[in-house]
Amino acid sequence: MNAQLIAKGMERLVYVVEGTAPKPGHGPLISALNECLADLDLKLVFSRKGWHRPGGVIDGHGHRIAENIGDWLADATSGDLMDLFISYEDAGLLATRLCGVTHYLTARTGSGPWDFLQVEVNELREVTDRLIFSPGIPPDGPEDIVEPDSPVKVDPTPLGPSFYRLRKARDIGEAYRKLLANSSADTLLVLRFFDEWLASSAAQTTFCRRFVLRVIDYKDRFGDTRLQATPVSTHDTVLPPFPSAIERGLDLARFLAAFDRAAGYPMAWYFLMVAGAHPDLERIAHAVHEDVSGVYDYLPERDIKVLSAWIQNPYRF
Repeated sequence: MNAQLIAKGMERLVYVVEGTAPKPGHGPLISALNECLADLDLKLVFSRKGWHRPGGVIDGHGHRIAENIGDWLADATSGDLMDLFISYEDAGLLATRLCGVTHYLTARTGSGPWDFLQVEVNELREVTDRLIFSPGIPPDGPEDIVEPDSPVKVDPTPLGPSFYRLRKARDIGEAYRKLLANSSADTLLVLRFFDEWLASSAAQTTFCRRFVLRVIDYKDRFGDTRLQATPVSTHDTVLPPFPSAIERGLDLARFLAAFDRAAGYPMAWYFLMVAGAHPDLERIAHAVHEDVSGVYDYLPERDIKVLSAWIQNPYRF
């Protein structure tokens, strides 16, 4: 799997995703994607909920005026917002909102923790959101129409069933090689994260079932395209109660074992700490290091080396 193969199959992926209706558990989506990418074993590992973005424009009877409110604004005005306000103030136009969930599906493509395909699919539902124009209050700028600070809200009525849209498909192995070739301060942390995964007891676990990567393409001050990657944990189960600040030895060892068992893989407490999952885990890490630097030996030597390196040079996403 590489970026060229993904590019060639992107049109097919878009067709498959958009042609599948959302169902509880997303079984039809997973099956359709695996049929499209027959050599892989995509699994749904994480869903990011609770986000929304501006939608389109409808009239007071629910008839569609525009799919995208920004495009509508650009087409409807030559720059004079007052004229637009006068024309539409009493028209009852409504802005809609797209409520979204992003589903992350991953499949291994090689032996390294970075060798996997990551497919991101948005599940969207459009609902009525607000009046486009507040009565008697003309907009000061485009932002007062597209995303106003104090809108006149309406009841969020669904405008149809939810639907899927392909957000992104990325060969993380290809991204990893780009990060290696163009390493900078923004990329060194995720490279270290991968190195520590390989060096620790976690290496026996499939990385892409435990983490996805949030990858951002950006241009540096020289105009060159670069990548920034951040690991995001797929863990969503209940964690065991955290120990008190004075607990050490056997009690701390039991907590680590319970934590890793709940997360489903060894050294989960460490990697979730580095990924920024819970601030109290840093306190736990220091306590564990004090233990294993003394008379206790409840961590494998390879994990002690990873932890000791972090104590000397801590980092967190």
